[in-house]
Amino acid sequence: MNARETALLTLYDIFFKNAYSNLALSSQLAKAGLSRADTALATSLVYGTVSKHFTLEYVIGRYSKIKPKKLDKYIRLILELGLYQLAFTDKIPESAAVNESVKLAKKYGRRGTDGFVNAVLRSFCRDGREIKYPPRSERNYLSVRYSYSNELAEFFAETFGAGRAESIMDALNGTPPLLLRVNVLKTDAEGLVKLLQERGTPAEVVSGALVKTDGFDIRSSDLYRDGYFTAQDLGAYTASVVLDPKSGEAVLDMCAAPGGKTTHIAELMGDDGSVTACDIYDHKVKLIEDAANRLGLRSICARKLDASVPHEEFKGRFDRVLCDVPCSGLGIIRRKPDIKLGSHDFGALIGLQSIILRNAARYLKPGGTLVYSTCTLNPGENGGVTGGFLNENKDFGCTYEKTFFPDEDGSDGFYICRMEKARV
Repeated sequence: MNARETALLTLYDIFFKNAYSNLALSSQLAKAGLSRADTALATSLVYGTVSKHFTLEYVIGRYSKIKPKKLDKYIRLILELGLYQLAFTDKIPESAAVNESVKLAKKYGRRGTDGFVNAVLRSFCRDGREIKYPPRSERNYLSVRYSYSNELAEFFAETFGAGRAESIMDALNGTPPLLLRVNVLKTDAEGLVKLLQERGTPAEVVSGALVKTDGFDIRSSDLYRDGYFTAQDLGAYTASVVLDPKSGEAVLDMCAAPGGKTTHIAELMGDDGSVTACDIYDHKVKLIEDAANRLGLRSICARKLDASVPHEEFKGRFDRVLCDVPCSGLGIIRRKPDIKLGSHDFGALIGLQSIILRNAARYLKPGGTLVYSTCTLNPGENGGVTGGFLNENKDFGCTYEKTFFPDEDGSDGFYICRMEKARV
């Protein structure tokens, strides 16, 4: 099995078996046994095709007499793969993109479909391999130009206005920088930069204890294994800084997996105090434990608990609570492009978020600090939830609120609200 066939089977799992892209890719790569170069190619083809799905579907519609959704499933995906290579890559030869797609059609399509695939791709090549987007005045312009579902494109336009929506959606299609949070119990930002440079990895300090690099295989790094850093974006990093935990305090992280913010909290406390980190799934609790062990942190206790259910044992017990709730993920599309594919039940999410926030408030001591955060740009899940909570709970006051935007801050989309509970 080669890279393109692996990519095709992965895409089939994503689009027609509702698999998560990262899990589907890992599963197919495990079966394929590809070289490192082919693994990288398969990975780029999967994530690139998913990210550009709605644009590619539009192109197919312009060159095929059969509507994309009526095409054979494999043929539709083979066309998307081929068109992605032709329209959005510059290192793959045109002949390879077309010929390999035809081979896949012969293997996975009905008789004659290889000729159809060849005709569509050759026609696109004759037109200069350029996509003719609909005019801005057309309703589907944002969806096609930036490859979001119509539902999401309209949501962004209605929420931020068409111009700002275009800027945000374009930024969310970009490649995120690799930022490393320094484990301050082992070194500082300048120290980590020096250690990385000694190993041939360019790096620079960008903010506080964050270091930016040009990218490398993190998990093969001895510095990673020895707990010198954790990969973390600016918004997620800031959430724990805003929580401002102190040595000796009792802190609760309500929805903690995989443990990035939990471990940051423990580092900020000097690993002195207690950090209770909860998640609803056993395998995610283990991720928290593994992260703490790698970083050499002993103040963290990971527990399996449902944040949406009140726990009387927690009532009034914690100095600070971090409430990083499940959300629509609209701020991390550049990391998880399949978020663009589906519909989102914002109402159900907001209901769950509100329940978790109310539970979190019960667990605070008088005078305690509560931080609510999400990785979405949906105002309803952000200020809508915290605003409703503050209106209902007059013993809480907001002392910090910020939304990070990818087009303005260069970060993931992220929301943070810090609230303080009255001492009396």
